[in-house]
Amino acid sequence: MEDIDLHLRNKMGDLEIQLEILLSIICRNHLVFTNRKAKRLNIKGRHIPCLMLISNCPGITQDEIAYIHQIDKGFIARIVKELEDDEFLCRTIDSENRRKYHISLTEKGKDIIPRIKDIDEEWKEVVCEGLNEDEISKLMEFMKLLAENSIEKIRNRT
Repeated sequence: MEDIDLHLRNKMGDLEIQLEILLSIICRNHLVFTNRKAKRLNIKGRHIPCLMLISNCPGITQDEIAYIHQIDKGFIARIVKELEDDEFLCRTIDSENRRKYHISLTEKGKDIIPRIKDIDEEWKEVVCEGLNEDEISKLMEFMKLLAENSIEKIRNRT
C-alpha cells in the first residue's frame, strides 16, 4: 500500500488538481479520521458537527442545524434522534409551535464536548502540518469565503 501511496503522490505532483477534488480528499479523510476517533467515545463521526453546534448554540432547532450545515433536514432529524436515544441531547417542544423542537445537550452531552474538541484540534494539527499560524489563519479566511460564495451561488441558482 505504501508503494501505491508514493506512486500516486508522484503522479499527483505533476497534475493540476481541481479544487473540488482537493476538497473531496480533505473531507473524505476528515470523515475517516473523525469516525475512528469518535468510536472511542461511542458516537459516530457524523455526530460531531451537530454536537459542537448544539454546544455553541443551546436551544437551536433542527431546521437551524440543517440550514447552518447545509444538510438535508431528514439527515439532521436522524442524527438528532440517534443522539437523543443515546442521551447526549434532549429536545424541548417550542411553546408557540408544537412541531418545532429546541435542542440542548444533556450532562452526558456536555461531558463529551471537551473530548470532541480534542479530536477537532488533533485533526487541525494533522491537516495543517507545515503551516504556521498566519497561514492557518489565512486558510480559514479563504475557506470561509469559499463556503459563503458557494452558498450564495447555489441560492441564486447561478
